[in-house]
Amino acid sequence: MLKRSSLLCAATAAALLTGSLAAQAQTEVVFWQFSTRDAYVQAWNDAIAAFEAQNPDIDVVMEIVPWSEQQQRLVSALASGGLPDVSFLGNNVVAQFQAIGALAPLDAYFEAYSEAEGYSVADDIWPGDRGYYNLDGQWWASPLAVETRALYYRRDLFEQAGLDPDAPPQTWSEMLDAAEAITEATDGEVYGWAAPMSIDYLTLHNFMSVYLSHGARLLNDEGQCGLDSDEFRQALGAYVGAYEAGVTHPDAATMPGNEMRRGFLDGRFAMIVDYPGIWADLHNEGAAFADDVAVAMVPEGPEGRFAFLGGWPLVLWAESDVKDAAAAWILYATRPEGALRELSVSSGMIPGSARMAQQDPWDEYPFTVFVEQLQQAYPYQHPDQAIAEMGQLEVDTIQTAIQTVALGQSGVDDAVAALCDDINEVLSR
Repeated sequence: MLKRSSLLCAATAAALLTGSLAAQAQTEVVFWQFSTRDAYVQAWNDAIAAFEAQNPDIDVVMEIVPWSEQQQRLVSALASGGLPDVSFLGNNVVAQFQAIGALAPLDAYFEAYSEAEGYSVADDIWPGDRGYYNLDGQWWASPLAVETRALYYRRDLFEQAGLDPDAPPQTWSEMLDAAEAITEATDGEVYGWAAPMSIDYLTLHNFMSVYLSHGARLLNDEGQCGLDSDEFRQALGAYVGAYEAGVTHPDAATMPGNEMRRGFLDGRFAMIVDYPGIWADLHNEGAAFADDVAVAMVPEGPEGRFAFLGGWPLVLWAESDVKDAAAAWILYATRPEGALRELSVSSGMIPGSARMAQQDPWDEYPFTVFVEQLQQAYPYQHPDQAIAEMGQLEVDTIQTAIQTVALGQSGVDDAVAALCDDINEVLSR
């Protein structure tokens, strides 16, 4: 077995990562995978078989830990032992585990792989992922899949409202104007914009595009709440303005995100900012208006265009006694030369490799819009790197501020003050 502290030299690591290292005693790599979907599990089994054929000295043992259980399982394993060598991880919690020393850096492995394959692994990672995975100057995760949001809009309803169906809104103010025009033209039978205001991830995934595009920052230069700013207040007022103008559902402040999506699929909204899967849902369900739906970049604000960046990577746990073999598996699974294509297609996500996303099937509409959007997709705390508390901060703090203003329970100033109190309380723990 390879020792816990073992770090291969570049040449030896390159040989291992390309499957050319001479056979040695069988090395077992325990891998936790969080998806239970049959097609994805099969894709992983196929990837493992192909990897083991190239690396007969390595045995990858996959254990399926459902997403709903993964946080508890990981925390329990940290406390009592039993961590895997490699696992999935949510991009929002990589910093949490890195901060307590639970992860091993991947820089030496990235460098060896880059030398062997003739291109830079780091340069092939989406710009926004650096904010999640490059912490304190080192790489702590290798991205497997990414997702972002784009604007879906009904061309037929644009025409009905006297708007150019080939000119989707380019700014948030244009978005509100178009939503008002459509709501009025349909006598309120269709709401112009599915703008979520509830305590739900979809709310934050939409609103972060607004506040970043207004120049607001989640964290200030001192590492405290940076949202007590004119830029954030303007963004919050502009976003809640859609609710106040009656162009989104009157229950938007309490409606779950999935109900918003369902409303768009059922024809009750003319526009929604959401993920690529909506396109497949529209066409698989045979929506009567499916051919009238187009996809465009998210609107921009005074400081530019920013979209939500989601996804997940593979990480190497510091407790692993087989780091070299484990890193070989990570890079095989997350690189175009390995299993990344099959894994990405089966997951329905866009690959964590930017160069691979230029290929089929991601070079076809509407994937091309999402791929282009990924060049301007970032974490909530952009331009800062992720912090250990990100997983806690995203749960309900910002959504609560939006909801209370939408429901008239507080004004913008009071909501922002309460929001920063909440964020700073979390940061002080």
